[in-house]
Amino acid sequence: MSVAIALLGAVWPYLAAVGAALLAVLTAYGKGRSDQKSRTETKDLRDANDIRKQGADARADAAVDPGRLRDDDGWKRH
Repeated sequence: MSVAIALLGAVWPYLAAVGAALLAVLTAYGKGRSDQKSRTETKDLRDANDIRKQGADARADAAVDPGRLRDDDGWKRH
């Protein structure tokens, strides 16, 4: 038992350094992933708002002649 404690005592600083380095790498990786997710969600929201605005602008600019609404437009409707 004392041999195991002696070996662990000699290796312990290296194990702690490896653990700290692993923790730092995983923390940086997780931060990068969450930042990218946030940027992606913001971009998706901005794109969706742009699409809605373009649709609203297109509907607002569409001049509809009420007299033409019943004209034959070539589509068969049952």
